[in-house]
Amino acid sequence: MKLKNFRMTKSGNYLNNYELTYINKAGNDKVYEMVSREKYKDVNDVGKKTAGVIIAAFTNDGEEEKILLVREFRMGVNEYVYAFPAGLSDADETVEQTAARELKEETGMEISEITDVLRPAYSCTGITDEKTVVVFCKSKGNISECTFDDEDITAGLYTKEEVKTLLAEKTFSARTQAVCYLWIKGGKLYD
Repeated sequence: MKLKNFRMTKSGNYLNNYELTYINKAGNDKVYEMVSREKYKDVNDVGKKTAGVIIAAFTNDGEEEKILLVREFRMGVNEYVYAFPAGLSDADETVEQTAARELKEETGMEISEITDVLRPAYSCTGITDEKTVVVFCKSKGNISECTFDDEDITAGLYTKEEVKTLLAEKTFSARTQAVCYLWIKGGKLYD
């Protein structure tokens, strides 16, 4: 595929729409639409910025290991979804600083140890260029209510048996669903 044209079609408060015209293998135009949090002037900048973090946090305070999940109302799908705490990075903030801040803001808990940080990965390549970093960590502290007016988030710590039930009955974000599935199947997600 060869890019022929790139233009913004709508500038929004949270997302910007773009139209990309490619020349396909048959030599015909293929028009594709995408959204981004960024305002681009040059197609070469698409996908270069990492937007934020996803925090896969676990606890083990002498009892059964638990995973920290949030149940959050997501406006884009008009329903509650189980996911990991996550958020956008502030200017000049490191991945570790973003993870610590977002975990505290959304759940009240703190990072006790970061066990792994994955490379930035695209969230949904079919519609957006947004990239996030998954941070695996151990967490400590007590859960408290998220107090942001525009966020409807309830945090909880779940055992493998509880997550197995949630996976069978509730809606998840894709990455969280995959990690939870591997976790309940005995996958080792941190050292």
